[in-house]
Amino acid sequence: MKRIISLLSAALLVAGSKAADIRGYVVDAETGEALAAANVFVKGTTAGTTAGTTADVRGYFEINVADGTELTAAYVGYTPSSFTAESGNKAIEVRLQRSTELRDVNVYGSRTNFGVQSSQMSAQTLSATQIKQLPTVMGEADVMKSLQKLPGVQSSSDGAAGIYVRGGNYDQNLITLDGSTLYNGEHLKGFSSSIIPDMVDNVTFYKGAFPARYGSRLSSVVDVGLKEGDFENYHGNVNVGMLLSAIHAEGPIWKGHTSFNIAARASYFNWIMQPLLDKVYDNPNALKPYSKMNYYDLNAKFVHKFSDRDKLTAVVYWGKDVSDASPSDSYKIYKGDDNDNSDYLLIKHSTINHWDNVMGSAYWTHLFNNSFSLNVNANISHYLYYLKLSSLERTEKDIKEDSYASFNSEINEASLSTDFRLKRESKHDIRWGIKGAYQWMLPQVDTYSYILPKGKNTKPIISNANVGDWQHMTTMAIYGEDDWTSTSWLKANLGLRYSLYAVTGKTYHSIEPRASLRFLITPKIAFKVSYARMSQGIHMLSSSNITMPSNLWVPITKNVPLMRGNQYAAGLTYEPINGIEFSVEGYYKTIDNVIQYKNGATYMAFVEKVTVQDPFSSSLDGIPFYEIASTTGDWQELVVSGNGRSYGIEFMAQKKFGRTTGWVSYTWAKSFRTFDHPGKEINGGKEFYDPTDRRHNFNVVVNHRCNRHWSLSASWTYQSGRRGNLPLTTIFSGQPSTGITSESTFIDDIMMTNTYNIPNSYKLPDVHHLDFSITYNTKHRR
Repeated sequence: MKRIISLLSAALLVAGSKAADIRGYVVDAETGEALAAANVFVKGTTAGTTAGTTADVRGYFEINVADGTELTAAYVGYTPSSFTAESGNKAIEVRLQRSTELRDVNVYGSRTNFGVQSSQMSAQTLSATQIKQLPTVMGEADVMKSLQKLPGVQSSSDGAAGIYVRGGNYDQNLITLDGSTLYNGEHLKGFSSSIIPDMVDNVTFYKGAFPARYGSRLSSVVDVGLKEGDFENYHGNVNVGMLLSAIHAEGPIWKGHTSFNIAARASYFNWIMQPLLDKVYDNPNALKPYSKMNYYDLNAKFVHKFSDRDKLTAVVYWGKDVSDASPSDSYKIYKGDDNDNSDYLLIKHSTINHWDNVMGSAYWTHLFNNSFSLNVNANISHYLYYLKLSSLERTEKDIKEDSYASFNSEINEASLSTDFRLKRESKHDIRWGIKGAYQWMLPQVDTYSYILPKGKNTKPIISNANVGDWQHMTTMAIYGEDDWTSTSWLKANLGLRYSLYAVTGKTYHSIEPRASLRFLITPKIAFKVSYARMSQGIHMLSSSNITMPSNLWVPITKNVPLMRGNQYAAGLTYEPINGIEFSVEGYYKTIDNVIQYKNGATYMAFVEKVTVQDPFSSSLDGIPFYEIASTTGDWQELVVSGNGRSYGIEFMAQKKFGRTTGWVSYTWAKSFRTFDHPGKEINGGKEFYDPTDRRHNFNVVVNHRCNRHWSLSASWTYQSGRRGNLPLTTIFSGQPSTGITSESTFIDDIMMTNTYNIPNSYKLPDVHHLDFSITYNTKHRR
């Protein structure tokens, strides 16, 4: 009876009040910059509960409450502001003032809240402040290295910025800047990431339970949101570090309407590393190839507000790495002898090496009404890697040997996407959209060789081979998803994605269901389960266990099938108090049609010598020569496809507020590969460990703010050693070969053959390292 009376009373209260669908923006009071993930909640309740909402990346929020309800907007580092909900069609603007002093302000939430209340699992967010607080080698803030501290993530090698997620390969990570693809996320051959920290607002990282709006990769999504520029005032900063110097500036182009945010960096890695190597290594030349590298990059974002309903944004990124002297040009001069019959023998080796990364996008955001929005994004992306190795050996009179090998890996993409979002009160958050893309890529190897055999009156042997041609692929995807609050204890994100990949001679179709469910056991404890199916149309061919830019990007073809992945996960999240979170999560992941080189194969396998018996009339320096026929081949004949599986369990404890913040994470995981297709077996078709198999990964991150100026940060990492191959035996073989004339006889076609045990059966020693930083900040609140 009491329950019936309570329900009737609640119904009368609702009937006696007018519902108000409030919408608006939360912005910085001084700059007008959107405050992404600001919290808006009913006054007297707690941020992050069902009595509130979180603003999106534009600072936009919607909340349905009774007319006249007192609301509060809050954001970290700002003074909370209260306002009254009033019905109306115009969006309101809530302007928050920066806090005048550094004190403990408990503001809960981020760009996206993935805690107890959310349906999302297998995801984390990192703010720009968290990224800059994490200590790293040489003291430079690094987005990708920050992600390595999270559970389920491991580095490609100690000190490198590349990431491997839940047993997936490097190429299975999607990196986006404001929703547009960035193909290469690294500089300095993996030592630093391509993302400029000064431009970052927040990073949302998905390693599973992918919402349907994401696709084209199997293992993770690194969604980097860039800050809007200041709409009211000009300001910036200059950073001078041990690895690089950077400049950052932002401000209005048209006050209140148009802003810019731009940053540029230039490194001087060689100035620091070469003297260091000279001091600490017995043989400084051992790492000399890595000491003469530099890069520079530029990132800019421009925003124009037409009205409170329309906004146009443009983003540009350009980065270039140069390593033209890696290894440096080398000369060796030998005095002549009777065999050479010359005054000297000159040997010269040189390298030309560079890689470029370019991305540009423009997107328009329109709000139709209080709950319906549209985003249209046009994007172009380009990545090029070029490496040329040259060798010259000559006497005073003759060229003895002249050869080069060049590697070229180029990938281009042009895409257009349209995304809609409809929020229906507090029950449904519906998204749907369509994306079309055209990709063209060139994996190519070009070789040339001129050899003058030993002996008198011999004729040169010349070979020239070019392997690889342009590959084209058209993709299309349609998706729909709903973040649905069914009851107070059940919330679900349900989605479906259809992907199409069209290549020469074949079209692949992929239906990809996604589901993530949250069961609220108590207001502080949630149980979550998820399933996600993904597909991927491009591969990265690697000949080693270490990710390098020289790895070649290749597409699926009619003979190399579409990669597909399935991931299942379940876990518990516990928040004893707001700002402190404990989580445990287990996952099982399968990958179909992953490819790798055959045993002993590389992209150079088709560079062969084929003798042409008939001499040409051409000559080089007056010497008649024979030509070796150019050879052609198909990279598809070098690879085999197979399946993979991985599973593990992840723990994380995190403290998000107060003077001392940080987290502790631990991952136990296994990863396997199987290549058992008839005639293309590896390890006899039996399952073996993947190079990414690292059993234990333990991280501790602590940040402590001493006062207004001083802060301390420390990070300790322990990881099991990487897996790889060591040969059991090495056999050198060759055969006597007769040259063009009977006077020259020498050993030709020397071959080195290695025999191995089970693939990746050798494990390097476990590693651990401690990074520590002390920061003094003179910047004060305006």
